Amino acid sequence: MSIDRRGFLKGGLALGAAAALGGSLAGCASAPAGEAKAQDGVEYPAGTTADDFENSSAVAEPITEFVEEKTYDIVVVGAGTSGLPAVLTAIEEGATVACLQKESTAISQGNGSSGVILDETTDMGLLRWVQGYREACSYRVNLDLVNFFARHSGETAMWMARMGKEAGYPPYESKLTRTETADGSYVTTMRNAFGVKPENNGNLIKALAEYAEGKGAEFFYSTPGVQLVKDGERVTAVIGESPDGYVKFNANKAVILATGDYQNNDSMLAKYAPDLVRFTKKQMNKTGDGILMAMAVGATMTPVGHSKQMHDMDAAPMAMTGIPFLAVDEQGERFMNEEIPMHYWDATLRYSDADDPGKFCRIFDNNYFATAKEWGYAPSPVEVMENYIPGAVENPTGVMKDLIDTHRCDTLDELAGELGIPADALKKTVERYNHLCETGFDEDFGKQSKFMVPIVEPPFWGIHQWIRLTAMGGGIAVDKNYQVVDQAGTPIPGLYAVGFGAGDICGDVDWSLYLGGMSCGSCMTSGRYATIHALTGDLVPSSPSGDWEGFRAEFVDVD
Repeated sequence: MSIDRRGFLKGGLALGAAAALGGSLAGCASAPAGEAKAQDGVEYPAGTTADDFENSSAVAEPITEFVEEKTYDIVVVGAGTSGLPAVLTAIEEGATVACLQKESTAISQGNGSSGVILDETTDMGLLRWVQGYREACSYRVNLDLVNFFARHSGETAMWMARMGKEAGYPPYESKLTRTETADGSYVTTMRNAFGVKPENNGNLIKALAEYAEGKGAEFFYSTPGVQLVKDGERVTAVIGESPDGYVKFNANKAVILATGDYQNNDSMLAKYAPDLVRFTKKQMNKTGDGILMAMAVGATMTPVGHSKQMHDMDAAPMAMTGIPFLAVDEQGERFMNEEIPMHYWDATLRYSDADDPGKFCRIFDNNYFATAKEWGYAPSPVEVMENYIPGAVENPTGVMKDLIDTHRCDTLDELAGELGIPADALKKTVERYNHLCETGFDEDFGKQSKFMVPIVEPPFWGIHQWIRLTAMGGGIAVDKNYQVVDQAGTPIPGLYAVGFGAGDICGDVDWSLYLGGMSCGSCMTSGRYATIHALTGDLVPSSPSGDWEGFRAEFVDVD
């Protein structure tokens, strides 16, 4: 359908109606001289190709005919972790709001949000927190966006807890963590947990969407945003592709792009993160739609390399991901120092010549719990691990059944069969590993001797890990208020981008998440406060989440 539609547009759709619509269309917006590229008679925005658009819902060819036209104060594109806070904030601020969603329902990933509680943080503590985040990200961060999060995420986290409760989906836990420094300063962070897998934040977002609809927001599902419209320098509308045809959604105040990243757009991924192309993607339909629409009106991407998140918290409990047990590849051979943490596994695995390099196995024996505890970790007990063994528990809880891949066998031969790796190679590798453990010197990879414990006590355990791309952390360049900027750094009036399709809050190669829940928290914070700025020109909500002491008494277990 997409190819036929675009072929029709290329073949002879009238282009003369732009003036009659009172503004220039995104497809006609001029990019900097010499940078736009023409292909097959279509001019593609600077920095993009025909493949980029073919792999997305965005449309480069000017769209001039619509089956309907609607007008709102705010139009949000994307009903996810950043889009729903934008919609609810618009309602709270007294604005009319529409939300376009490519999917047939609201969709989100993640199971929590977080923020910095300013009422429980000293001025120096906040500055030290920001500096700590910069250090954790190799100092390659957008300081404006980090400060934005530091100063507004706490209020957003409190507000999200209240919104969840009003929508019938309150957090089951709002946990505080206070960190003190040697000079007496301190910072307090809070993390909301809204559900455990496989529920996740998807149910929260769906509940919020239903709640927002009851408050007057209009949702247009199965209607991706495909093109922006400009009047002079200002973005004034977004065109959605509904099942019945193109609909023009006018935005009196602003269009908020909350469409997610570009991991499922093969040509964009090959361009911005080529070492990730062969890894499986954890998400679907994240095809850079908002990024391409913005570039068509003069926006630009943040500088590469873009940070990414790589996870496997499905094959086994998350608590097991950081424990340095023996790691072997799909051929049963050891390939790395196991002290490498999960979010860096891909840095080693990318050198594999496998079609999907993200698969490998970790091996340990039945003494694993005591061993890991002695190392200073908090491993999952056997009863939790059994939830992740296919077929071991009739109705396992907190797991995604089709992704669990933990195995326990009496012999290494049986374990190799369960894991799908060569038994002879696995036994040879374990024999070599045990020898190194006995000598106390890992001459193969240099793992610390304290982590060198032999694998001898049956039954033997194996986790078939599958590290996949969770999110790309680089998108359209934005200013300190998440307003989209052009190549000169000048804000494009009427256009904001939020969530993972915006900015580079972490410019490091891997976003290790200095604060748990920060990925969702940054999406929620940017969605909420960008909308406030679009409506008021400021960053002060008209209906803040309330006083801290009242919130703490209602939501936080003070014990």
